[in-house]
Amino acid sequence: MGNNYFNPPIVEALCQIQFIPDQPWDWTVPGLLYDQLKSTYPTKRQHNALKLEYRPEQQEISQIVSNGVARMQFVRADERALVQVGPDILIVNHLKPYPKWDVYKLMISEALVSYQTVAMPKGIRNIGLRYINRIEVPEQQYEIESYLLAVPKVPESVPQLFGVFAQRVEIPFPQHNGLLILQSGLDRNGQDPNSALMLDLDFIMVDPANTLPDNGMTWVEHAHRIIEDVFEACITDKARLLFRGG
Repeated sequence: MGNNYFNPPIVEALCQIQFIPDQPWDWTVPGLLYDQLKSTYPTKRQHNALKLEYRPEQQEISQIVSNGVARMQFVRADERALVQVGPDILIVNHLKPYPKWDVYKLMISEALVSYQTVAMPKGIRNIGLRYINRIEVPEQQYEIESYLLAVPKVPESVPQLFGVFAQRVEIPFPQHNGLLILQSGLDRNGQDPNSALMLDLDFIMVDPANTLPDNGMTWVEHAHRIIEDVFEACITDKARLLFRGG
């Protein structure tokens, strides 16, 4: 994150922008957007909509693909980054290894400008910036608080050892027009005896009034700064040493 860690724990970063349309959705928009972005994201994929259907005669729930296309995906050659577009929505994803913020911010900005050019939305309905972190701990036996501070609190009379935990809190930031959803937990990762600590930070816009696409990146910049500060507050020096490659 902000400390330019050599081995950051980010497994995925994503920025999702929902728009107020100026006209009914036109499925020619993804094709026009792809023409603008294909030099960076050459692979085009179709992501079909899924729905659940209950069949009472068989007493089962089946998952089927509907006829509609949920969104189109434009994927970078290394498959570490992609742009997704659907009806009045734009998502920019980056998987591990995560680059510096300036690189990812430029990806979001370029995709947003290209979307504005082809779709001409009236305004922004919502924005969310999310970072999913997986802290892989090298020790088999350790105290969670030696790496992660965002853990549940239980009475002192209760053993302070968590075999499994998951928590979610919502923290308003009214001065920055946002709500932070902080989730943390323990990830056992299948049969791997070594566990990992999860820290999921999602900052979403609360009031989109008067937010135009032209100033959407200003809000995203503020969101990133808040996520960065909260991330640093949630980890310990021992975790920082891991991320620095120590």
